[in-house]
Amino acid sequence: MSIACELYDYIEIACIYQLEISVELKNGEMKSGRALSTLISKRNGEATECLRININGLDENIPLVEIAQLHAIADNPHFTTIRF
Repeated sequence: MSIACELYDYIEIACIYQLEISVELKNGEMKSGRALSTLISKRNGEATECLRININGLDENIPLVEIAQLHAIADNPHFTTIRF
């Protein structure tokens, strides 16, 4: 399963500018931190595309397919809230 290209572009923008973001997962969990990069992570033997964010000094990988909403915490000219 993958996400639409235009949605992926917003994730890339967040990473390029290392924006402070909050991410709402499809299970309702919220995570906030600085967007760092995208990467391919091996989970349960499968390659999974993830968003890496820094949360309070620790890097965490969030599978893109688990993201329900991406919100830029600080004002920026690119986006405020994107629903997946």
